[in-house]
Amino acid sequence: MPNHLKLEIKNTLPDLSKALDMALSWLTPFNLPPDASYVTILAMEELATNSINFGYTDNEEHLIQVEILIERNQLVIQYLDDGVFFNPLDVEEPDTSLPIEERPTGGLGILLLRKISDKMTYERVEEKNIVTICKSTSVA
Repeated sequence: MPNHLKLEIKNTLPDLSKALDMALSWLTPFNLPPDASYVTILAMEELATNSINFGYTDNEEHLIQVEILIERNQLVIQYLDDGVFFNPLDVEEPDTSLPIEERPTGGLGILLLRKISDKMTYERVEEKNIVTICKSTSVA
Protein backbone atom coordinates (compact mmCIF):
# COMPACT_ATOMS: atom_id res chain seq x y z
CA MET A 1 0.00 0.00 0.00
CA PRO A 2 1.44 3.41 -0.92
CA ASN A 3 2.32 5.68 2.00
CA HIS A 4 0.85 8.78 0.37
CA LEU A 5 -2.43 9.92 -1.10
CA LYS A 6 -2.96 12.88 -3.42
CA LEU A 7 -6.44 14.32 -3.80
CA GLU A 8 -7.72 17.07 -6.08
CA ILE A 9 -11.01 18.49 -4.89
CA LYS A 10 -13.25 20.84 -6.84
CA ASN A 11 -14.29 23.82 -4.73
CA THR A 12 -17.73 22.42 -3.88
CA LEU A 13 -19.04 20.87 -0.67
CA PRO A 14 -20.21 17.65 -2.42
CA ASP A 15 -16.70 17.14 -3.83
CA LEU A 16 -15.22 17.79 -0.40
CA SER A 17 -17.53 15.14 1.07
CA LYS A 18 -16.32 12.59 -1.52
CA ALA A 19 -12.69 13.47 -0.79
CA LEU A 20 -13.24 13.03 2.95
CA ASP A 21 -14.67 9.55 2.31
CA MET A 22 -11.68 8.68 0.12
CA ALA A 23 -9.21 9.91 2.75
CA LEU A 24 -10.92 7.90 5.51
CA SER A 25 -10.94 4.76 3.37
CA TRP A 26 -7.25 5.21 2.58
CA LEU A 27 -6.29 5.88 6.22
CA THR A 28 -8.20 2.92 7.72
CA PRO A 29 -5.71 0.11 6.92
CA PHE A 30 -2.87 2.03 8.59
CA ASN A 31 -4.50 1.58 12.03
CA LEU A 32 -3.39 5.03 13.12
CA PRO A 33 -4.19 6.38 16.57
CA PRO A 34 -7.63 8.03 16.49
CA ASP A 35 -6.20 11.54 16.95
CA ALA A 36 -4.03 11.17 13.81
CA SER A 37 -6.98 10.19 11.64
CA TYR A 38 -9.09 12.91 13.25
CA VAL A 39 -6.54 15.65 12.54
CA THR A 40 -6.54 14.61 8.87
CA ILE A 41 -10.30 14.85 8.51
CA LEU A 42 -10.51 18.04 10.57
CA ALA A 43 -7.76 19.69 8.49
CA MET A 44 -9.43 18.81 5.20
CA GLU A 45 -12.89 19.78 6.42
CA GLU A 46 -11.94 23.10 8.06
CA LEU A 47 -9.47 24.36 5.48
CA ALA A 48 -11.48 23.31 2.43
CA THR A 49 -14.79 24.59 3.84
CA ASN A 50 -13.16 27.96 4.51
CA SER A 51 -11.78 28.01 0.97
CA ILE A 52 -15.06 27.00 -0.61
CA ASN A 53 -17.14 29.50 1.39
CA PHE A 54 -14.76 32.47 1.61
CA GLY A 55 -11.66 31.87 -0.51
CA TYR A 56 -12.76 32.71 -4.02
CA THR A 57 -13.91 35.99 -5.49
CA ASP A 58 -15.44 34.38 -8.58
CA ASN A 59 -17.86 31.57 -9.34
CA GLU A 60 -15.32 29.58 -11.36
CA GLU A 61 -14.21 26.03 -10.66
CA HIS A 62 -10.99 25.82 -8.65
CA LEU A 63 -8.99 22.80 -7.55
CA ILE A 64 -7.92 22.28 -3.98
CA GLN A 65 -5.05 19.86 -3.50
CA VAL A 66 -4.49 17.70 -0.45
CA GLU A 67 -1.57 15.35 -0.01
CA ILE A 68 -1.39 12.96 2.93
CA LEU A 69 1.87 11.22 3.75
CA ILE A 70 2.59 8.63 6.43
CA GLU A 71 6.26 8.20 7.13
CA ARG A 72 8.44 7.27 10.13
CA ASN A 73 5.74 7.59 12.81
CA GLN A 74 4.55 10.87 11.35
CA LEU A 75 1.49 11.94 9.44
CA VAL A 76 1.92 14.96 7.18
CA ILE A 77 -1.02 16.71 5.54
CA GLN A 78 -0.31 19.37 2.95
CA TYR A 79 -3.23 21.53 1.86
CA LEU A 80 -2.98 23.87 -1.14
CA ASP A 81 -5.52 26.23 -2.70
CA ASP A 82 -5.44 29.22 -5.04
CA GLY A 83 -7.90 31.26 -3.00
CA VAL A 84 -7.39 34.65 -1.42
CA PHE A 85 -4.65 34.97 1.18
CA PHE A 86 -5.63 33.11 4.33
CA ASN A 87 -3.17 32.19 7.06
CA PRO A 88 -4.96 30.00 9.62
CA LEU A 89 -2.14 30.69 12.08
CA ASP A 90 -3.21 34.35 12.18
CA VAL A 91 -6.83 33.61 13.09
CA GLU A 92 -7.52 35.04 16.54
CA GLU A 93 -8.63 32.56 19.13
CA PRO A 94 -12.34 32.98 19.82
CA ASP A 95 -13.29 34.08 23.31
CA THR A 96 -14.77 30.85 24.62
CA SER A 97 -15.59 32.49 27.94
CA LEU A 98 -18.46 34.40 26.31
CA PRO A 99 -21.93 32.82 26.33
CA ILE A 100 -22.59 30.94 23.08
CA GLU A 101 -25.19 33.46 21.90
CA GLU A 102 -22.62 36.29 22.20
CA ARG A 103 -19.77 34.54 20.39
CA PRO A 104 -19.01 35.43 16.78
CA THR A 105 -19.48 32.62 14.29
CA GLY A 106 -16.42 30.63 13.25
CA GLY A 107 -12.89 30.11 14.41
CA LEU A 108 -13.35 27.10 16.67
CA GLY A 109 -12.42 24.51 14.04
CA ILE A 110 -9.18 26.29 13.13
CA LEU A 111 -8.39 26.73 16.84
CA LEU A 112 -8.95 23.01 17.47
CA LEU A 113 -6.79 22.11 14.46
CA ARG A 114 -3.94 24.27 15.74
CA LYS A 115 -4.24 22.75 19.23
CA ILE A 116 -4.25 19.08 18.20
CA SER A 117 -1.56 19.33 15.51
CA ASP A 118 2.03 18.74 16.56
CA LYS A 119 3.16 21.33 14.04
CA MET A 120 1.33 23.59 11.61
CA THR A 121 2.96 25.93 9.07
CA TYR A 122 1.68 28.34 6.46
CA GLU A 123 3.24 29.88 3.40
CA ARG A 124 1.99 31.80 0.39
CA VAL A 125 3.77 30.77 -2.79
CA GLU A 126 2.84 31.89 -6.31
CA GLU A 127 -0.61 33.09 -5.19
CA LYS A 128 -1.34 29.81 -3.43
CA ASN A 129 -2.04 29.11 0.24
CA ILE A 130 -0.02 26.15 1.50
CA VAL A 131 -0.74 24.74 4.95
CA THR A 132 1.31 21.84 6.27
CA ILE A 133 0.20 19.93 9.34
CA CYS A 134 2.20 17.26 11.16
CA LYS A 135 0.96 14.74 13.69
CA SER A 136 2.78 11.89 15.38
CA THR A 137 1.40 8.44 14.66
CA SER A 138 3.19 6.88 17.62
CA VAL A 139 1.03 5.46 20.34
CA ALA A 140 1.99 7.10 23.64
